[in-house]
Amino acid sequence: LRDDYLGAKLSHACVLRRCHELVGDGRIHQFCIRSGDREEFRFAATHTDMHPFGFVGLEKTVSLLREQSIPVYFTIDLDCLDPPGTGTPEAGGVSFLQLLEAIRTVCAVNVVSADVNELAPMLDPSGVSTATACKALRELMLALYKN
Repeated sequence: LRDDYLGAKLSHACVLRRCHELVGDGRIHQFCIRSGDREEFRFAATHTDMHPFGFVGLEKTVSLLREQSIPVYFTIDLDCLDPPGTGTPEAGGVSFLQLLEAIRTVCAVNVVSADVNELAPMLDPSGVSTATACKALRELMLALYKN
C-alpha cells in the first residue's frame, strides 16, 4: 500500500496502492497483514478492508462478496505463512492448514483470476518453500475447479 518505495511508484511494495487507484475505496480486502509502515496502515484504515494477523472476518467478507456476485482477483502472498524462502519474511504467520481453509473459503466467490506470489527459492536451499508454494497453488486450482 505504499505510494512509493525508494522513489519508485511501480514497485512490489506499491502494487495494492496502484490497484486502489483503479478500483477505489472498499474494494480491497486484506488478511494476514503483519508488517507495514505507519502511512500504509493509515491508508488501509481509511481506504481498504484490512484484517491484520489472520483470517478473522474472512467468512463475513466472502458472504458479502458472494451475495453481490462481485468479481474477485485473489492473490496469495506466501509470506502469510512465514516460510524461509520469501523475499520479505515476517514472523508470526498462519499455518498451512489455516491458509488451505482460507483458500477454500475465498474460492466460493466469483474468483475471476488468482496468483500465488513472494516465493524466493534461492533463499531456501531445502526446497520446503517451493514445495509449499506448489501445494498452495494446487489447492487453489482444485478449489477453483470445484466451485
